[in-house]
Amino acid sequence: MTMVRGMHLTPIGEGCVLLEPTDGFDPGDPDAYLIPLAGALQRMRARRLLYDLKNVPVIDSLYFAWLSSLAAMCRISGISMVVVSMRPATAYALALTMKDQPPFDCALDVNRARSLP
Repeated sequence: MTMVRGMHLTPIGEGCVLLEPTDGFDPGDPDAYLIPLAGALQRMRARRLLYDLKNVPVIDSLYFAWLSSLAAMCRISGISMVVVSMRPATAYALALTMKDQPPFDCALDVNRARSLP
């Protein structure tokens, strides 16, 4: 496991890396995370980032902006991004903040995300 301030990164095989945000994570400061995270993912030779939302109770426009910035960083790095384990209330809150399709894929859980093409 690798630590980037405010998140745990765990390689789970086949180029997949699981990102779990911690209590210290601040989505309002994406610049503090994107560069260190990009470096860590490159060192891990990540091809797919699985962003675990199981401990995120709600997504507001600030958190959605963070996810969008992260998805853009992943895209230009050649890494696909999949959000996993989203609670129904979180999915509802996310739907309220979106105007277009999300810039990332979603899967019910880690196993389903790993099987995506």
